[in-house]
Formats: sequence, structure tokens, C-alpha cells
Amino acid sequence: MLASGAGAKQLMGGVLLVVGLLILTGADKRVETWLVEVSPAWLTALTTRF
Repeated sequence: MLASGAGAKQLMGGVLLVVGLLILTGADKRVETWLVEVSPAWLTALTTRF
């Protein structure tokens, strides 16, 4: 369990690093736009209802 925990910790660090870089460069807006375009209409309606 310790070995898998260490691997998960490194994976989480890598994900956070990538997300941080996307935010700093402004690329997160392009990714968000693409995700909204490819998501089904019912999912967009559900997540923006409230």
C-alpha cells in the first residue's frame, strides 16, 4: 500500500502541475470550450441548471 500511495502522490503532483501550467498559459479556457462543445446537451443543461 505504501508503494501505491507513493505512486498516486506523484501522479497527483503531475496532474496539479499540468493544470497549473494550463491556467498560467490561458490554455484552460480552450480546453473548457472544447469540453463543452463535445459534451452532450443534457450534461451541459444538468451542470448549468443551478
